[in-house]
Amino acid sequence: MRQIGLGDLAHLIGTLLRDPLLGDLWVEAEVSAFSASPAGHWYITLKEGDITMRANCWKGVNQRLKRPTIGAIVQVHGRVDFYGARGEVQLIVDDIRDVGIGLAQAELERLMAQYATMAKHRPIPAIPQRIGVVTSRTGAAYQDVLTTLSQRYPCVEVVLAHSPVQGTDAPTGIEAALEALYTEPLDVILVVRGGGASEDLAAFNSEIVARAMLRSPIPIISGVGHETDTTLADMVADLRAATPTAAAVKATPSRAELLQHLANLRYTLDYHIANRCAEADMRLDEYAARLRRAAPAQRIAGYQQNLNYVNQKLNQAMQQRLTMMQAHVDRVSDRLTALDPQAVLARGYAIVRDSAGNIIRTTQASHPQQTIHIQLADGQIDATVTSTQ
Repeated sequence: MRQIGLGDLAHLIGTLLRDPLLGDLWVEAEVSAFSASPAGHWYITLKEGDITMRANCWKGVNQRLKRPTIGAIVQVHGRVDFYGARGEVQLIVDDIRDVGIGLAQAELERLMAQYATMAKHRPIPAIPQRIGVVTSRTGAAYQDVLTTLSQRYPCVEVVLAHSPVQGTDAPTGIEAALEALYTEPLDVILVVRGGGASEDLAAFNSEIVARAMLRSPIPIISGVGHETDTTLADMVADLRAATPTAAAVKATPSRAELLQHLANLRYTLDYHIANRCAEADMRLDEYAARLRRAAPAQRIAGYQQNLNYVNQKLNQAMQQRLTMMQAHVDRVSDRLTALDPQAVLARGYAIVRDSAGNIIRTTQASHPQQTIHIQLADGQIDATVTSTQ
């Protein structure tokens, strides 16, 4: 049995791929993903059926070429290369010719045109009590939504309908998740998924998902992919958000806005009560003057006594009303304050994050010698993990 090192194997594969036949090729395929680096290099994923291959076009070359679009059929010229660091065969491209659009892209454009005007654009409730979420329970999108809701509007209840968000089972899974939420007493539904290549978002370009969303009895907010991604689900949703986090923002008011609204209500209430009291005092003075002019002193005294009694009862009633409203405002303020993460920290709890800022929730998420940051009520402590138990 012959044994060689991994580096020798990579060198051998690279040598074999230097065959002249692989050094001057025209390849026709569909562009399924495209990105440009800050340095100006292009990274393209080519697709034909179930086969994908990465292609790189360096900045010095692509400056004279037209940037390809996702879903386009292109002919690329270049050579085959082997990138040993990732064990990946790739094309190094020096020319790109646009041929047309692929069948999948053509079908997507047809569906986009068909469903372009079907969105209902229903208003989103200003103060939702229960929010449904359709996504994968293990995906980053769900965690982004939960984090955003806990920061903006922690008293809302979240109902998750789990579904795969990519793969052949994803369209029917999303449809089933939506139908399950339609039986729940919800105010709004979020359909969310993180970013990815175009094939990763294919489920949200499915007509099955679009029809299921249009059957919704309540408003739906879509937050699929990145800001530059537009899917069929985005078109039929009542409201489109650029990302899952943005969808959570659009679905809820912020805690700061609510507190300001309560303060405005209190000011308005005080203003109207003061006006009512002033108006009542003016009427009493007017009635007293009329009585003095139109009746004997004894009748005036009786009327004045009655008016004083009415004035006293009115002031008492208004004061009771003001006290009740103040107590209500205080209760709401106390509830919001109790939900404040800073208040939790003040009771002795702490938030532990890794060097990337991610929250560490379990001992399995840390390791010895790892640098961690401990957030307390009055500041932050940087520490190093010595052991986990």
